[in-house]
Amino acid sequence: MSRVFLSHAGSDDSIASEIRNWLVEAGHEVFLDHDLNDGVVLGEEWELRLHERLRWADAIVCVVSPAYVSSTWCSAEVGAARSRGTRILPVSAEPGQLHPLLSFVHHTDLSQAPETARRRLEEALRRIDVGGGASGWMDGRSPFPGLRAFDTDMHLAFFGRSTDVTGLVGLLRSPAQRSENAVLLVVGPSGCGKSSLVRAGLLPVMAEEPGWWVLSPILPGTDPVAALTGEIARSARQMGLEWTVAQVRRRLAVDGLNEVAEELMLAATGGRGQRLLMVIDQFDELLTLTNAEQRARFADLLLPALGNAIQVVGTLRPEFLEGLLLDPGLGGLPTHVVPLCPLRRSALHEVIAGPGRRGVAVARLHARRAGGGHFARRRCRCRAFGCSVRRARRGPRGADPSGGCCSGRSRGGGGTLC
Repeated sequence: MSRVFLSHAGSDDSIASEIRNWLVEAGHEVFLDHDLNDGVVLGEEWELRLHERLRWADAIVCVVSPAYVSSTWCSAEVGAARSRGTRILPVSAEPGQLHPLLSFVHHTDLSQAPETARRRLEEALRRIDVGGGASGWMDGRSPFPGLRAFDTDMHLAFFGRSTDVTGLVGLLRSPAQRSENAVLLVVGPSGCGKSSLVRAGLLPVMAEEPGWWVLSPILPGTDPVAALTGEIARSARQMGLEWTVAQVRRRLAVDGLNEVAEELMLAATGGRGQRLLMVIDQFDELLTLTNAEQRARFADLLLPALGNAIQVVGTLRPEFLEGLLLDPGLGGLPTHVVPLCPLRRSALHEVIAGPGRRGVAVARLHARRAGGGHFARRRCRCRAFGCSVRRARRGPRGADPSGGCCSGRSRGGGGTLC
């Protein structure tokens, strides 16, 4: 769930504690400075702790009152959140109370309609959660996942595929694409980044898209209906619906996916019209792990819902495309193929240097903790990614004009997480 920094004036401790209880009950991680379990502890350097938690947070909930508006430190927390691009969720503690630094942000009124404020907070945080978090990055976390695919929670370190993400988002927005009632299949060779593209690229964007709601990706495995059932039940519980897996299974069998999806989105958005985005990662598992009977059941469940409330995006290796089209069950699903090529050489620098900007912050933090003084001098010490960036930056004679992967940023040029 989302990581939340609760910003408030000291005189509003009781209101902040009430909001904290709401959010913890909904499953979110919440930092509240005076909390005995997770707040600032006796003897701790409170200013360093607050800055670290601001970097950690996906969202900052501001309890806006007259005391909050007049507080220099509260304004500093708002400024820090704005500079980092952290999602800011202002809650007015008194009727009509606004913060001058947040006049462009919609406030929700806690004093007049506490239940409405609670629902709006929970909906906003659910959107942040399904998108992998807005901007929080824990100190010490590496921005390089190795051989694993980038998941939604790594989207801040995902670089090099902006054109492909824009193309997929455009297709989902397009009325012409919706009229096809088709499964959108991202097709590319193994290892080219299909899963990373949809998980860390597409889903965080669509989670913020008006008119859409997003489910977490599923892997079909041996029983794709069970995988979908489990994800719907998990999402329903996040929205306060007491749906068990058994109940969802029965509802799908009797009412169909479209009706279940519409009820789920009604709970998520309070009645506003939505479309549900469902991602089936490794669609080829339907051919390699799922038997013919289960494939047919899954296709029968999907087909009536396509073009109504549901949009399906899948990832597929090209060698399975013919088998998919010829399969008696899955072959009846309309598909729209989006080819994905391996990364071009011109994108490699951004793929390495983009996440590396977070790696600089990680290395700086460790250097500070070790008492290492200045982070970088002539030689790059960002060992997690320095050699790769130097190679990417070398000119035709093999020279590294930057003098190290951190370039000007390592000598006080700014632009890093810290």
